[in-house]
Amino acid sequence: MVFEELCDIADYPNWLEITPIETGYSGENKYHIIRNNGIQLILRTSDISNYKHHRDSAIFAKYMHDVLGLNMNVPVEVAACNEDKLAYTIYSWVEGVDADKRILNAHTPEQAKLGEKAGELLKLIHSVKAPDDIMPWDEYFNDRLDKLLRRFAETKITFRGSDKTIEFLNSNRHLLKDRPQTAIHGDFRSGNLIFDLEGEYGVIDFDRWCWGDPYMDFQCIRRSCSVPFSRGQINGYFGGSIPGNFFALMGYYTAAEIIRGICIAYPRSRRAIDEAVAYAEKTAREYNNFEGLVPTWY
Repeated sequence: MVFEELCDIADYPNWLEITPIETGYSGENKYHIIRNNGIQLILRTSDISNYKHHRDSAIFAKYMHDVLGLNMNVPVEVAACNEDKLAYTIYSWVEGVDADKRILNAHTPEQAKLGEKAGELLKLIHSVKAPDDIMPWDEYFNDRLDKLLRRFAETKITFRGSDKTIEFLNSNRHLLKDRPQTAIHGDFRSGNLIFDLEGEYGVIDFDRWCWGDPYMDFQCIRRSCSVPFSRGQINGYFGGSIPGNFFALMGYYTAAEIIRGICIAYPRSRRAIDEAVAYAEKTAREYNNFEGLVPTWY
């Protein structure tokens, strides 16, 4: 198959196989590349207006790799293609087994232990402190939340628990005050982890990275493949001593994330909307419509 929009990438003639990767809702196109020398790569493309995001994400990924030594996708090239209509980034391929498969094939106690290891990995990522000159977290997130809630209102979509979810978000903005800021993966869950040949974790897909409250990295925790893994991740992160404000903040970011998921799905398809609404309703039930601080699965 010829991918005409990719043909002017300098390395394109050396690509033996180009396989689109269909998972995710990042808004980017992703491809698994196999070169003629056997080296595997990940290619991410999007509209040229996203060039700065490609560049900044590549800089961040290289920094995290160099500072922490993580087993992760490392940027190889950031440039434009398709007559400068598309921005693209080429990343190294992380070899290994999908964490979801390994976790689901394990007994419950082992799933919890694998979750604890993931929590320790996330804690390592959060050890990278944000620059001192960035915007205070409450100002940044409140502005982002205002825009998100306006977008959600424009969709005119509701779900069981939506009123309570929005009420929870609006009435608990004080939780954001004076929060620390660190490096954030942005989509940390079992689906973005792999196990390498030595059985150690590799982490992929830093596309949603930012500087912010480290607890926001728990917003996707129940998109992981099992409850014991999710519980283990929290326990491993905190070493068994969970701060009193954690569950309220995890719930807050989770509430914002399910609203965001519906906004992303809205222009895509009826199926995408139905899936986002179903997940939102499931999550609202787990949090008793965000009237309870600790989710039922924990």
